[in-house]
Amino acid sequence: MSEEEMSAAVKARASQVKSMSGASALSAALKDPPVASKSAETKQINADTVAGVLSNIGDGDITKVVDSLSMDELDTLMKYIYKLMGDPAASERSGSMLKWHAKLLEKTGPGSIVRSMTDRKTV
Repeated sequence: MSEEEMSAAVKARASQVKSMSGASALSAALKDPPVASKSAETKQINADTVAGVLSNIGDGDITKVVDSLSMDELDTLMKYIYKLMGDPAASERSGSMLKWHAKLLEKTGPGSIVRSMTDRKTV
């Protein structure tokens, strides 16, 4: 897939996810992340899409949503959580990301952390 095709797919997914909610929106946002893209903009658009979905899911629904995701989706979500926590411009969402991180750690154990930190395919 070319850079242009990846960028178009990411933008289309961002639009599609806006009409969804909860676990289905998160699954769609995590599907086929642009790991092969060399464009920081494309990767950031997808990260912003994931962040938007996470912020629309209430604290009481986090466990239910995490339980509905596959192991691959959980690992991808862990990558996005670290990416989003590392963004100094988005410090206001750190508390929310820590809640998600805790639920993922509870579900997957430290394995997801290791896999997200060592995978060369970055989100």
